[in-house]
Amino acid sequence: MKKTLKVLVCITVILLVTASAIYSYVFREQSINTKLIPNEFTYCGKKIGGKNPEYTKIVAWLKSNNNEWSASFITFEPKQVYWHSAFSVNVLESAVVVSYKTDYGYPQYIKLINHDFDLLCG
Repeated sequence: MKKTLKVLVCITVILLVTASAIYSYVFREQSINTKLIPNEFTYCGKKIGGKNPEYTKIVAWLKSNNNEWSASFITFEPKQVYWHSAFSVNVLESAVVVSYKTDYGYPQYIKLINHDFDLLCG
């Protein structure tokens, strides 16, 4: 009986350590790849790019806030979306969600942050 209990405790500890390691790896802070930002987005139903103030604002913000993102596996309701088929930015009330095409699919990252982006098209 004691031997069985020791084995069960050992297995439980191994499972907890493994689960903690996987969780820490998956939800570690990450950087987004700003080199993949496209030359234009669809925003509020129109194409923006180049020197458009809305485009330059979101690109500058992404480049200056490219660290401390977390992987996200939750689907968020679209609020204010800067969309491109290979890169999208969903601006939420107190977070920004980024998803872009990689060789492994479309990973999604979230950053909980206060920002000054409009949440309604003007």
